[in-house]
Amino acid sequence: MQTAILRTARPILTGLASLASLGVVLSCGWLATMELFLRRPDYGWRFLVEAAIVAESGLTVAVLEDLVPAAPFRWPLTAGAFATGLAGWWVVAEDLSRPGLPARPHFEGYLLIIGLALIAYGALTIAAMVTRRQP
Repeated sequence: MQTAILRTARPILTGLASLASLGVVLSCGWLATMELFLRRPDYGWRFLVEAAIVAESGLTVAVLEDLVPAAPFRWPLTAGAFATGLAGWWVVAEDLSRPGLPARPHFEGYLLIIGLALIAYGALTIAAMVTRRQP
């Protein structure tokens, strides 16, 4: 039995998760594009990871906005959001663990912002998928 709090919070949670998904699509899409243009060492695997996150986030928007049926995608998207949140955690930890923060030369502040966005996306998507109504 669902509580009244979950019923009233569900639209807000779904909207926030959709907004976070769109932000991840834009930021990781930008990163993937830059990987293709800059072609730094090992750019291939980074491009594939970023493209997979873009696809997952786009599918999350489609499910949350009821553009596709949620039933077959609910748990795979929940697992993907967990993995994406962990990737965001790793990006933040890796960026903050370098000595001389933030005065060091070439501080990559955008990585910190994108890592935090990935964590927020993961948490919001997991919450939205777990509280989603069963068809």
